[in-house]
Amino acid sequence: PTAQKLMTPEAVVVIPLGAGSKEHGPHLPLATDYLQAEAYAKEIALQRNVIITPVVSYGFYPAFLKYPGSTSINFATATNTVVQIVRSLAAYGPKRFYIINIGVSTTPTLLTAAKTLAEEGILLYYSNYARAGFENAENPFRTRAYSGHADEMETSNVLTIRPDLVDMRKAVNDSSMMGKSGNMTPVPVEGGNLNTSGVNGYAALAMPEKGRKSMAAFAKELIREVDSVNTCALPKMQDRSTEYKLYEGKYVNGSGKEMVLYQKDGKLYFTWDGKDSRNFFPLYKDAPDYFSSMNLNLLIIKNESDKVTKAWCQYRGESFWVTKTN
Repeated sequence: PTAQKLMTPEAVVVIPLGAGSKEHGPHLPLATDYLQAEAYAKEIALQRNVIITPVVSYGFYPAFLKYPGSTSINFATATNTVVQIVRSLAAYGPKRFYIINIGVSTTPTLLTAAKTLAEEGILLYYSNYARAGFENAENPFRTRAYSGHADEMETSNVLTIRPDLVDMRKAVNDSSMMGKSGNMTPVPVEGGNLNTSGVNGYAALAMPEKGRKSMAAFAKELIREVDSVNTCALPKMQDRSTEYKLYEGKYVNGSGKEMVLYQKDGKLYFTWDGKDSRNFFPLYKDAPDYFSSMNLNLLIIKNESDKVTKAWCQYRGESFWVTKTN
């Protein structure tokens, strides 16, 4: 009942995104990103009347997978995870979403998700370390210019949040990745960048006071962006009725089971084997001629004349082809 009262079209939803298990050197916990995302979410909650979701602890972190304990999901899954979380919550009313993005490799997945959701009339914005406001929040407190991962500032942040999880005796200064990009490895691997510590920067220079000041400045910038999400115009939902008309009709698989595609109120729906889910699960366009719903993934196939001929379906884990009959 409380969620029903809070989930209004005027609400802003803040989603913390931080890896729950990703290497951060020998001195920091695998949950370093998670801890930072959670801390920033708590600070926003103290200062703004917004809805805070649970931390999303899995995302696109491919560069660290040679370090034991690090996890990553692929680009498409990371993008779709965010899209589906937002769609679920948007169905109750909210159309404005902001992601506390503790990561760099996650940024392209969020850009892709934001474009997809914008076509549905949903606004998604997210923090980005490359923006000047966030760079300026940390730079005054750095001792050395070079940084990147499990470094002076991240270590200072965790010293502020959970000092009991930091072992400064193991903190090292490592600039071996300077001028390099790509996958890091703790042991030599062909095609990788050897970085035995997993640190990019000067972790040994970390201090709790730096973390307190930096996090306060960073949170201030996050709140400024949350405020902008609250006031800016929503994207206009794209009208796809003409496009969807091409897909409408009956499709049959090899065993005679029938799928029907039809549209209602600007959305595409399906029935499968006589089961109609129009009041529950619409089909969302995730790519050209590719749709998904809670139960069904659907790839539409067209011929040279741009006429729909068949579709590949994945329904509750079962994969099959259907042919369009009318």
